[in-house]
Amino acid sequence: MNKRFAPLYATLGLFILTVITFFTLNGRVFLDLELMLVIWVYIVIDFGLFVTLIWGLFWKDPVVKIYTILATIGLMIPLSIWIFLLLLANGISEA
Repeated sequence: MNKRFAPLYATLGLFILTVITFFTLNGRVFLDLELMLVIWVYIVIDFGLFVTLIWGLFWKDPVVKIYTILATIGLMIPLSIWIFLLLLANGISEA
C-alpha cells in the first residue's frame, strides 16, 4: 500500500464497512435487533467519515485532497440522511 493514498484507503474501507453494515444489520439477519443500536453504528461510521474528511483536508497532495473531500462528502450526505430517517422511524415507533 502506498502511504500517499492513505486517506483514500480509509474512505474506501469505511464505504465497504457501510455497505456491509447496511446489508447485515437488519431484522432478517438479527431477529432481536434494536433500532437504536443500528443508529449508533451508523453514527460511529459517519463520525469516522468526518475524521477522514479532516485528515484529507490536511493532506499535502492536492489530488488526494480533492478526491478525499469529494468521496467523503459524497458518502456522508446519504449516510446522514439515512441516519435521520432511522431516527424518524424510531421516533414514530416509540410514540
